[in-house]
Amino acid sequence: MASNSYQAGYQPPKVNGTYAEQQTGIMEDTMRTHYETEGVAQTVLSQMTTQRHQLQGAHDNVHEMREATEKAKRELMDLQVKMRAKKRRLQFIIGALGLVDFLLFIRLIQCGGSFFCRRHW
Repeated sequence: MASNSYQAGYQPPKVNGTYAEQQTGIMEDTMRTHYETEGVAQTVLSQMTTQRHQLQGAHDNVHEMREATEKAKRELMDLQVKMRAKKRRLQFIIGALGLVDFLLFIRLIQCGGSFFCRRHW
């Protein structure tokens, strides 16, 4: 019997409707699947585009933060240099005032407690 069906050729399964109607249904299903797949692909592409923009924005934010950090670092170094210069200047002023104070103290001792000495040097 198997050899009979082989010799008779392929017989499509018998279902309700004609062969053309079955093929039309198959094509409709195929096209529906195709459009659904296109819709899903479009949704995925849209989500990926959104994620790409988010990642680009995050990258830009990180870049801006790095630049701001570098700028702050340079400004802190400049402030340290200025602070050291001011500190040196203040130390010089303290030293000069200390020397003047010491010289005036010596004069007070020499003049007997008065800034104006009656004797001439």
